[in-house]
Amino acid sequence: MKVALTTIGCRFNQFETAEMEELFKSGDFEIVPFTSHANIYVINTCTVTKKSDYQCRQTIRKAIKKNRDAFVIVTGCYSQISPDEIGSIEGVDMILGNTDKLNILKHIKDLNIKKTGKPEIIVRDISNTQGFNSLTVSNFSGRTSAYLKVQTGCNQRCSFCIVVIARGPGISERPEIILRQAERLTEAGYKEIVLTGVNLGNYGSDIRPPLELSDLIEMLTDVKDIERIRLSSINPKEITDRLISVIKKSDKVCRHLHIPLQSGDDDILKKMRRNYNSEFYKNLIIKLKDEMPDIGIGADVMVGFPGEDEIRFNNTYKLINELPFSYLHVFTHSPRAGTDAYGYNGHLPESVKKKRNSIIKNLGRWKSDIFRRNSIGKICRVLIENTRDRETGMLKGYTDNYISVILEGEDKLMNKLINIRITDLSADAVTGKIIKVKISV
Repeated sequence: MKVALTTIGCRFNQFETAEMEELFKSGDFEIVPFTSHANIYVINTCTVTKKSDYQCRQTIRKAIKKNRDAFVIVTGCYSQISPDEIGSIEGVDMILGNTDKLNILKHIKDLNIKKTGKPEIIVRDISNTQGFNSLTVSNFSGRTSAYLKVQTGCNQRCSFCIVVIARGPGISERPEIILRQAERLTEAGYKEIVLTGVNLGNYGSDIRPPLELSDLIEMLTDVKDIERIRLSSINPKEITDRLISVIKKSDKVCRHLHIPLQSGDDDILKKMRRNYNSEFYKNLIIKLKDEMPDIGIGADVMVGFPGEDEIRFNNTYKLINELPFSYLHVFTHSPRAGTDAYGYNGHLPESVKKKRNSIIKNLGRWKSDIFRRNSIGKICRVLIENTRDRETGMLKGYTDNYISVILEGEDKLMNKLINIRITDLSADAVTGKIIKVKISV
């Protein structure tokens, strides 16, 4: 039988889709692209905003329209939070919460893949989850970098965040298992491994004796044939001096950090229940740039949080304007039932939130242009992806500090780390030219 899987949302979700793909392969199912005609469609969902929910519903309906006889399974965070809402979509056959993703084959077998006209809802309480549940994954379709899930869940309970409800408490994988998984990924030919977690920086705090993320990274740098280690999003307070030192001293760890800001106003940060203020965040970014001038720093920014008046919004704008970000991910606050912020006073009109979102996005584009322009003339190492740029037909890849590069070259360079000199800006990327020198970045 043919199975098509797709992911809405974060790198963590993408890893878990790869886990389910491995399960289907072990059950002798044929994996096909999601755009293809399939017997089973699996949609791994996100629920971080209302827009995410909408995108999930659109994707579900596309699958149903593609083949009305197909067995449609919806899983992930949207399933965990809003199973009844998904169940109202005619054509959905099974809804799995996050705790049952890796039991997907068992649940399919139990239902004998028969459409009954009514969805089977299997969603359990995730708040009491114990133990780290993961599979070894050796293939990420179409990707040259591999994701490695090392941590799940979060204990911080920010007032706006629905993910803590969808993912449960923080749990870390044992380091020896992570190291074995990393070895398997390198044996499969992956040059870059991206560490993922719901709250990555909290890795190891629940292990006895406790570990830190920097401990894990140091262990991974010793794994043979790992050429790059990249970190996914990490909270400001979890970027320790030791972590900075590990990144700085290793030529394997990418000089790229994604550090959520959310707001540049201290009152809003307090209402969000973030555990830092604007001064701490500013000093951290300045310190990182002082230690590693070429580091790429991205940030999440949320606009339109309840109580964000013009002054508080301007505080966010001013802070971002002062700091050397390489890109921004801008979100509009989306009231989510079940979060504390849902009941706050001072919710803003959608028109105001939309305008502020546009302002910060424009600022982010300007920051990105500055960062990329400053890279012109520099020599960097680029991991060439195994597909070409759609618009230009050129090779494409990323530097270790997360600059998108396009360049002329042959297919034999795909999935290789090569030395290039950055020559010019090109839309959202830079152009580069291959050089033959040995460098250390």
